[in-house]
Amino acid sequence: MRAAHPLARELVARLPRGARILEIGHGSGRNHRALEAAGLQVLHFDPEAASSPPAMAAISTHALLHGAPDAISTLVSHIALNLSPGAPFAATFGSMRDARYGAGTRLGPVTFAPTEGDERGIAHSYYDEAGLRRALDERFTIEELREVEVDDIAGSWAHERTPLRGAVHWFVLAHRR
Repeated sequence: MRAAHPLARELVARLPRGARILEIGHGSGRNHRALEAAGLQVLHFDPEAASSPPAMAAISTHALLHGAPDAISTLVSHIALNLSPGAPFAATFGSMRDARYGAGTRLGPVTFAPTEGDERGIAHSYYDEAGLRRALDERFTIEELREVEVDDIAGSWAHERTPLRGAVHWFVLAHRR
């Protein structure tokens, strides 16, 4: 069994047992299992259905890497609407320092789709620090924003046929305004 993402472990350390947490993107289930094992109530996020009551936290370790910036912004808005004020939000976003930035089919100024590999044809958007702060600022107060080389964290389990090389993600810890 693969270890939970570092941001999932961060939320486990912050949240009380029984807390409701929105998981955006289930992936391999490694975060879901770790969060539940820590006594958290994990809810799968559906942007069309409001949580009732709002969740105490949200996590997205890969879902916000994919899509065009306007679609990602809309998803971030939906996440915020489903969180209690002050609730923590942990997420990863693509960094312009990522080796894949600028490679593949250009879909927009900061959006590219790989032409081969496990994620062929899937849009990926990349941010510099100022762009990411603008994308989050209206809805969230950023506690921590750091760029992390993630080949060892995500490369082998998320990209089984072609492990990542030179991948850099933004790790964000924030809370809802």
